[in-house]
Amino acid sequence: GKMSPIDFPEKQQELIEVVKALGPVSEEQLAYCDDRCLARYLRARKGNVSKAAKLLRSTLDWRAGIDMNSLRLDEFSKELKSGKMYVYGNDAEGRSILVTRKRSDAFQAGEYDHYIRHLAFTLETACRNMQSGQEAWVWIMDLGGMTRANSPPINVSMATLNILADHFPERLHRCFMVDAPAYFSVLWTALYPFIDPVTKKKVAFISSAEWRKRMEALKQQKQQGEGGAQDTPAVALPSGPAADFVPYWQVYDTAYDESAYRKLLHTVGWK
Repeated sequence: GKMSPIDFPEKQQELIEVVKALGPVSEEQLAYCDDRCLARYLRARKGNVSKAAKLLRSTLDWRAGIDMNSLRLDEFSKELKSGKMYVYGNDAEGRSILVTRKRSDAFQAGEYDHYIRHLAFTLETACRNMQSGQEAWVWIMDLGGMTRANSPPINVSMATLNILADHFPERLHRCFMVDAPAYFSVLWTALYPFIDPVTKKKVAFISSAEWRKRMEALKQQKQQGEGGAQDTPAVALPSGPAADFVPYWQVYDTAYDESAYRKLLHTVGWK
């Protein structure tokens, strides 16, 4: 990937020096702070070196606290079975596709630390799985199974948001929220003030029933086009980020496959 001026290449060395001044940096942590990483933290803080250094330092400490290298597949066998949150693969441009499926089970007391470790594991998988120099993921959140009773506690949602914003900055390309129930608007309203304005523009709400009809119509349009009939009206796509959902419909509509996911996890280096 080529560096652009927006990546602040002239500030990257300075950023590393300031991070080192804030606390010891191991060889492994230094390797993590490659040019692409430094560019993301500088972009996230609009080129302000001291703010970017504070953020990056907090990420290094957070990663050390999780101890990324200690994460193992057998720690997450329950999650690997259920398919609550997984990396599906890549889109045509090479971005990782994350999928969250809201299941009927409620968040249990005492699950918090394990949930955070699984979140870290999945996000790390999405980063390792990027292809063609991509750095940002597409996230499909299937919220169809969400109710007031099983929705995550607000502190868990806030913690998730903070981890994404602070430790995976500049990593979101699009987020599609599918079939968010009426109750979700309560949660969304509570979280909204804490979501970065740039991030808000990347979120689209999707109705699967509408899209199923739309994809059916697109398929017919394509068949009729091939059959030479041109008089069918073109299928209207929604405006804004929702229009980008077309290539991801298939992913949403494909059931979770544990063995395929385990294969992907081995490919990106998990044991």
